[in-house]
Amino acid sequence: MKKIIKTPFANMYEEARFSSQLVTQGIMWEIVDVLEKKGDWIQLRTPDGYEAWTQNFSTLDLKDEFEKMISTLPKLMIHTPFLSIYENSDMKNPRKAVAAMGASFPYIKKQDDIYEVLMPDGSKGYIKQKSLTVTDPRDIILCSAGKLLGCSYFWGGKTENGCDCSGITQMCFTIAGLQLPRDASQQIKVLKKYPVEMKNAKPGDLAFFQNENGNITHVAIMRRSPEFIHSSGEVKLNSFDTKAPHYSEKLDRMLEGIYSIDKLIGKERS
Repeated sequence: MKKIIKTPFANMYEEARFSSQLVTQGIMWEIVDVLEKKGDWIQLRTPDGYEAWTQNFSTLDLKDEFEKMISTLPKLMIHTPFLSIYENSDMKNPRKAVAAMGASFPYIKKQDDIYEVLMPDGSKGYIKQKSLTVTDPRDIILCSAGKLLGCSYFWGGKTENGCDCSGITQMCFTIAGLQLPRDASQQIKVLKKYPVEMKNAKPGDLAFFQNENGNITHVAIMRRSPEFIHSSGEVKLNSFDTKAPHYSEKLDRMLEGIYSIDKLIGKERS
């Protein structure tokens, strides 16, 4: 059985209770597989393969006919934080919902920067979003990450309302059309064969960090080497340059390595 996430984001927990650890989020319009049910709780498998529990009220059943219909529609990737969805094309109240960055909306038609989108319940809404001014995946990743500077850190989060380190990475790569697993320990496995020296790191390459036991616990997006953007307390800019005012001695010490995304870009473009 399949469902659609109907809310801007759906908090997903390790177990079927609110006191359990929040591990990730589902995003509006993600199609998920139902694995198990316990009262008002459902265990889902998200498109990135994550399995966790959420409340049923965040989802809608996906009918076969509806799935076939939306597969024929073009998609609008949300790359602007805190976008409102309105009832009418004049983009005035009442507001219908909010679109999270990284969500992909099927749309019916477009006029200038206004899109008539389809909502998960089959109703229509209107979103105004300018097209990105950059097209290269690396530029899109950096542009997206830059829009999130100052946003709060939130364990398990992957939207502009709050994100963790791997959440912002996955979100920015999704906006660029590149797929990454959810956690930093999974993301490094995708790029492990492609290490790059810091002096040769390009914007969008990923830096991974390890704890004293050698476990990958953090990830950052390289900006202009040796600078990087990451989520720790908040989404912020730090540097590996010891003379920089935003140098992080702790992360410099924890650095496991920097890895090129060239192959990932090539795979996605092929």
